[in-house]
Amino acid sequence: MKREDGAAKKVLMAVSVASMIDQFNMPNIRLLSELGYEVHVMCNFMEGNTCSDQRIREFRKTLNGMGVVCHQWDCPRSIVPAGKCLRAYRQLWKLTGQERYEWIHCQSPVGGVLARLVMRRRGIRVIYTAHGFHFYRGAPLKNWLLYYPIERLLAYWTDVLITVNKEDYCFAKRKLRASKIYYIPGVGIDTAMFAGLQPQCAGKSARKQFCRKYQIPQDVIVLLSVGELNRGKNHRMVIDALAALDRQDVHYLICGKGKLRRELQQYAYRLGVGDYIHLPGYQEHVEWIYQNADIFVFPSVREGMPVALMEAMAAGMPCVVSDIRGNRELIQDIAAPADHMRISAAAAMINTKSGGIRFSLKQPWQLRQGLARMIVDDRLRQACGRHNQEKIGKYDQAVVQRKMWKIYQKMGDRNAF
Repeated sequence: MKREDGAAKKVLMAVSVASMIDQFNMPNIRLLSELGYEVHVMCNFMEGNTCSDQRIREFRKTLNGMGVVCHQWDCPRSIVPAGKCLRAYRQLWKLTGQERYEWIHCQSPVGGVLARLVMRRRGIRVIYTAHGFHFYRGAPLKNWLLYYPIERLLAYWTDVLITVNKEDYCFAKRKLRASKIYYIPGVGIDTAMFAGLQPQCAGKSARKQFCRKYQIPQDVIVLLSVGELNRGKNHRMVIDALAALDRQDVHYLICGKGKLRRELQQYAYRLGVGDYIHLPGYQEHVEWIYQNADIFVFPSVREGMPVALMEAMAAGMPCVVSDIRGNRELIQDIAAPADHMRISAAAAMINTKSGGIRFSLKQPWQLRQGLARMIVDDRLRQACGRHNQEKIGKYDQAVVQRKMWKIYQKMGDRNAF
């Protein structure tokens, strides 16, 4: 797209951390480039990222190779301390004064707030993608008292509000006053990358290599979680369940980096299961890991539309997940049997149209029971995995990109909104 002076129109994607663009927004950047925009990104390349420093350096080189203009943004991931937020606000204010942006696409809670405040003053149109509101059914009261009033106000200054799950979309349509509100089924995943994968289809040599790499015995059930090591991801709950199950034939692999790594290790050893917990850090080529693990466990406290869970489904994994927004949309629950004695009989009777088991965060026994059931029933695991691969097609990247293309095209027309 060209301006009247013949120069390409510029758009800015503003996100708190670079890893969020790398993992979730590269297809959007390609779309914008195809539409003829000069794409700028503003994010924190230096700290707060969920992947390795080496990966961030490679990612920045990739952006430069695509002709994307990169700007460092010292945007914090929390509103505290306020001084960091003020600094980030000033950086964005300065950049938008220097560049002539047609519109901006912002994401992340803090980044979304700062960007919309700046764009309000600059008179620049804005898209905000909410990857899960901090206020939701079951959220702490403080979240409702703090985040809901802020979002309610900022929605008036939002040209396009994109929600990534149906629960947030329905709430936004009722309570928020953005000019346009859309539901997009997550950020989309490349289902073709996982085509043909199922845990039980992994070859013996691949499984042997997998177990050797992560120092896991070959003849055990491998539970897998993928995500940052923070309290919101709630890995400690799975460690508790593993200790309560007291099974030496079950190991737990957690792929991700974060500040809680040492704390989780120490906690596992205190419970006597330290030798069964594996924390290799951030991992690339996760499709290989999904295929060689047995059960995907996702105990998060809060999610929008979890990419890791969608990837596990695409890889044909059975899933045991917390009963929260996002997870509920992806995984239809199989009713858990009342006790362990009925596990085999109940599983045999199931004509599963479900991808796994959901558990209440307030009822730890439900997680223990769900894991116990999945561990002993290979047929149930296979049935859930097949169902997940069939269902995940509606969340494919191509589906999401068709919807984003239409939104971006409308943003190019000032009369569309």
